[in-house]
Amino acid sequence: MTIIRKIPVLKIIITIATLYSAPVFAANITLDSFIGATTDIDAAKLEKLAVAVEANLPETANHLQSNIGGRKALQQYASAMLTHGQAERLGKQWAGLIANSAMLDKAEKKDGSIWFPHAKDAGFFAGGIAAALSQYPQTTGNFSTGAGLTAPAAGQDIAEWFSQSVSALSRPARAAFDQSLRAAAVH
Repeated sequence: MTIIRKIPVLKIIITIATLYSAPVFAANITLDSFIGATTDIDAAKLEKLAVAVEANLPETANHLQSNIGGRKALQQYASAMLTHGQAERLGKQWAGLIANSAMLDKAEKKDGSIWFPHAKDAGFFAGGIAAALSQYPQTTGNFSTGAGLTAPAAGQDIAEWFSQSVSALSRPARAAFDQSLRAAAVH
């Protein structure tokens, strides 16, 4: 076989190898693929991630809170939203997550104890955003506009600012929110 005949075969092999090794993202990112999709986020992938979050905010927050790698994925997603000019949209997502205070305040029994799963998930989501906002504080104003909140006072801790926004919750629900927020805000 001459070298000229080998070139088309090599091109086919390289093309096939490239197709199978390149990450391909479908039109929709599912909860199962969300964590893996938060690496190397470009504008197109960010839009798909944002649509996935907006499709079911409580379920997305729960999924990220419940899975290994969820904290890092959430922080990467929030950072990408802030650096791609989507701070206001991220604020709206967060506001949508905490809009139903009755759901956040709903207690459930598990293993003989009472817990507040929705407050915990919302706190986790807030913590991931707080970590990103601490890296990009110049985006806090746009985020607060989207969230419908007054911007934090100068020098105010972002976690404290988030906590104030759920002050109407019962003390146990706020405690669950705050604990999860602080755990997720760690870089």
